Amino acid sequence: MKHTSKLSKTILFSVLALTGIAFASNCKGHYNFEKRVEWVAGKLSSKLDLDDAQKAKLETLKSELIAKHKEMKPKRDAWMTEVISQIRKDAVDTKVLDKVGADQDLRHIEMRKFFQAKMIEFHAVLRPEQREKLAELVEKFAKKHNPED
Repeated sequence: MKHTSKLSKTILFSVLALTGIAFASNCKGHYNFEKRVEWVAGKLSSKLDLDDAQKAKLETLKSELIAKHKEMKPKRDAWMTEVISQIRKDAVDTKVLDKVGADQDLRHIEMRKFFQAKMIEFHAVLRPEQREKLAELVEKFAKKHNPED
C-alpha cells in the first residue's frame, strides 16, 4: 500500500508539472514573462485610463516584478531540472521530489507575497472608479478562465 501511495504522489507531481508547463506556454502568445507583463500593463493602462503619475507607478511595479521573476528563475530552472532527472530514473526518489516540491512551494509563497505587496501599491494610486473597473476586469477574466465554476 505504501508503494502505491508513492507511485500516486509521483504521478500526481508529474501531472502537475506538465500542467504547469502547458499553462505557462499558453498565454495569448506571450511565451515569456516580460512580454506577458508588458501586455497586462498595456491593458491596465488603456482600460483604466491611467494618468501620467499612475502610468509611472505601473512602470515601476512592472520593472520590480520582472526583476523578481529574473531573480527566481534559476531556482525554478533547478527545480525543473531535478523533476526531469527524476522522471528519467528507473525509480523515482520521493524524498527528493518532496524536498524540491517543498522548496518550490516556498518560492510560490514568496512570489505571492511579493505580488500582493505590489498589487496593494497599485491599488493605492487608483481612483475609486478605476478600482471598480479593475474589479470588473478581474471578474471577466475569472469567468473566462473558470467557466464551469
